[in-house]
Amino acid sequence: MSKDETLQLKNGDKTQAMNLKDIAPAVLQAQSGQAAGSVAVVISADRNVKYETVVKVMDTLQRAGVERVGLSVQLAP
Repeated sequence: MSKDETLQLKNGDKTQAMNLKDIAPAVLQAQSGQAAGSVAVVISADRNVKYETVVKVMDTLQRAGVERVGLSVQLAP
């Protein structure tokens, strides 16, 4: 998630721009064929993105049935 709050889905070496309503179906499709819960989604957001926006993406994914959603965190030096 970039600082202007646009979403990008990275799957392997491919990155695709997404909007909030399309992210869950795209993630579920990317996970199809994998054992349930075996593939985690990691959300990485620019530090200027509002926490509320990140939570909204997490909630959207979880409501769609994505089982493992986490956050990528970079600690300050």
